[in-house]
Amino acid sequence: MLGALRGSGGALLRGGRLAAAPGARLSSSAGGYILMDYGYVEGMLVKRAPHRAAHLAHWQPEFESGAIRLAGAYSPAEDALFIFYGTTREWIEARAQTDPYCVAGLVTSVKTKEWSVVAGADWLKPPASPP
Repeated sequence: MLGALRGSGGALLRGGRLAAAPGARLSSSAGGYILMDYGYVEGMLVKRAPHRAAHLAHWQPEFESGAIRLAGAYSPAEDALFIFYGTTREWIEARAQTDPYCVAGLVTSVKTKEWSVVAGADWLKPPASPP
């Protein structure tokens, strides 16, 4: 089982559960992009099978609202990246606590960072309202 891990975003993961770290820096306002990176256990592609449908259902409201712009695992599936828009690090980290992958102990680290986009086009609709 997991000990205590701290991500660069200030989140603390204990026993597969995310906890707020003292002094964690959070977004001052919703409105920009935030990246969230999950570190996965070894053998994630096999171990995730019984939890995958619940994991996807967990994040479905954020996909529908536009709060999650893109998400997916890297190849090989050692990590995953989520790109959020229009919310806060505090909200994202709290929401990750109840992700079935985190609850099942399949996530070894959770890191969030604010992302300043300086080039490119955001072709997805903005969220109708903050989650």
